Formats: sequence, structure tokens, C-alpha cells
Amino acid sequence: RNGPIVKLNCSRCGIDSIEIDSEHIPKHLEHLHLGENIINADGCHELAKLLQGGVAAIIDLLLNNNKIDDEGVEILVDALQSNTSLTELDLRWNDGISNQGNEMLLKLVNNISSIEATLQSNHTLKHLNQLERDEIQTNIDKATRINTCYTRPAREKLIQTQLHSQNRAELCRLQGIDRSLYNEIDPLHLPEVLS
Repeated sequence: RNGPIVKLNCSRCGIDSIEIDSEHIPKHLEHLHLGENIINADGCHELAKLLQGGVAAIIDLLLNNNKIDDEGVEILVDALQSNTSLTELDLRWNDGISNQGNEMLLKLVNNISSIEATLQSNHTLKHLNQLERDEIQTNIDKATRINTCYTRPAREKLIQTQLHSQNRAELCRLQGIDRSLYNEIDPLHLPEVLS
């Protein structure tokens, strides 16, 4: 637990199940590479324990080429809502992740449903790798680029997406938000929002 384990590479180890004992997590663990295994949604439940804070501050988590599906993505997204350490998540070659899973990942890094949701999006992730090169991934890339390039990413996302009608319309469409139900931003609140 107090050992100097900083990086753990268990790629290509045939891992299909993970059990995390929260009492014995190496507190210096920053890099966890679990690519090319058979990890599914059950494994994501266990990984969520690492991502929800506590002792370890994982910086990068590689889960490429596993059996993660939309249920697994939902579990990871829930865990990452309040995570402030993970900067890289690699989910490439997880064939079970559909458009629905990709939408969840987009909402994680830039939830356009309200100003508050945008401000509470994850602003720590700098690389969220998915294989698909589509509109959703393009917008995930834009959000993670803001996380990388700006000292106040929440404010910048607000400016580039909530206050930019074309960007907001595109993100609403991609996130399944009915713009007719979306309340326009009250200009009286702009100074408070942008401060």
C-alpha cells in the first residue's frame, strides 16, 4: 500500500475480472495500463473505486482493446464526474461502445444541457481516446483541448459552447437535447457566469 508503485502495466495479461480492495491501493499509483484484456462493465465497477478519489491519484488509465460497452462507459463517466486527477483515458478498440456511449463521454467533458452542467463538466481530462473519428469525437477533442490549453477551462467551455449559438446547437443535437426546451441565457446573468 505504501510501496513506491507508480506505474502498473498489466496489458495483454488475459485479465477478465478485477477486484479492488480499497484498503490496499498503492497510494502512489499514477499510471494504470490494462489494455488488450477482457475487462467488461463488471471490471469498470471496480475501476470506479480508483477513480472516485481516495488514496490513489491515477493520471492515465489505458483500457484500449477490452470488452467495455455502454454500461461500462456509464460507470466510468459517473466515477469521473468529480475526478480531478485523471488526464488520459484510452478506450479505443472497445467494440461494445456505441454512439450512446460516445454521447456519455461527450457529456462528461462538455455537458451542454445547462450553464451549471457545463461548469460542472470534467475539466481535468486532456486526452480521451476513441477510435471513431466522427462529430462526437471531434467535439470531445475540442473539449479536451480546452482542458489542456486554458487555465480556466470551465469558463472557456461556457464561452465557446453556451454563448456560441452554432456550437451550442451542434452540441444539443449530438447530446440529444431539445433546443426548443432549452432556456436561452439571460444576459443579466452573464457577468456572474463569466467571473
